[in-house]
Amino acid sequence: MSGVKLDNIVKSYGSTVAVNDVSLDIKEGEFLTLLGPSGCGKTTTLRLISGFIQPTSGAIHFGDKDVTGIAPQHRQIGMVFQDYALFPHLTVSENIGFGLVERRYDKAAIKKRVDELLALIKLEEAADRYPSEISGGQAQRVAVARAVAHPPSVLLMDEPLGALDLKLRETMQTELRRIQQELGITAVYVTHDQSEAMNMSDRIVVMNAGIIEQIGSPKGIYANPQSVFVANFIGQVNILDCHVTTQVDKTTELDYHGQKITAQIEKSLRQGTAIFLAIRPEDIKITARAAGKSQNSLKGVVSEALFSGNVMKISVALDSGDVIKVECQPKANSFDIGDHVHVNWLPEDCNILLN
Repeated sequence: MSGVKLDNIVKSYGSTVAVNDVSLDIKEGEFLTLLGPSGCGKTTTLRLISGFIQPTSGAIHFGDKDVTGIAPQHRQIGMVFQDYALFPHLTVSENIGFGLVERRYDKAAIKKRVDELLALIKLEEAADRYPSEISGGQAQRVAVARAVAHPPSVLLMDEPLGALDLKLRETMQTELRRIQQELGITAVYVTHDQSEAMNMSDRIVVMNAGIIEQIGSPKGIYANPQSVFVANFIGQVNILDCHVTTQVDKTTELDYHGQKITAQIEKSLRQGTAIFLAIRPEDIKITARAAGKSQNSLKGVVSEALFSGNVMKISVALDSGDVIKVECQPKANSFDIGDHVHVNWLPEDCNILLN
């Protein structure tokens, strides 16, 4: 097991730059997720770490060892693919032990390690079954066990839950995280699913157009996005165009289409600065009348109300033409489409973005 360090990695394909000057320090034993939309460079970054492709420039280290240019089989990695790539003619036990057989472990050592991993993934009863005889979730666990049978320095996973249904995917998120923590292994995980990244990761790397937009804990990135892209990509968010009017200490007054909005922020901003104001839907309350002076309040009309089980998703069309999204428990909503309402939120729930 070791940490991974990427120093100024660039990967180009002709005139197309897939990864652009990426530097990243992955801690030993950490579960780190590369998150972003299709084409953002996350899978290319994973393939660079694995050694399946080589960087145009920059260096990659596993611990103190420079592995740039070293082939995958000499990097001591474990790899889990989206399709699992289990051998159909081998049993679950034989699949798990395949790498150990190839490395000429003795039979007793192979059996001991396979039995340990079958217990870890809770599939002892499926040891003699073939891949066609087990479920997708079980196959996913077998693929992980095979990847770590010969203990790798780093476990790499490329959207391994993408083919599973929602319920099973949520269960497997917990299982994957449990296995990684019990092994104490460094893991790098690729996904475009924000909830998956939030549920599993110690840290998330949000990528966009080949660069890193932000690195941080799930809670930190959600609560304090550093760009409009990150705010929009991680969860739901409302973005309003505003201008700074005054700023005294941490209290900033903004102009939004002639209406005053107050924000509690740390950033120092000049009068007249154009900013984007981000507010999460769950931080907004709907009332029939304007809230008191301690809150921000804008008028609008309920334009949409969607029931999603434990959450009510409500859209309010403002007088300015913008639409505010609100999320609340169904019992907390007493408004129907067409009702005139106010949307209200606290100054400390504002996040100001400059790009």
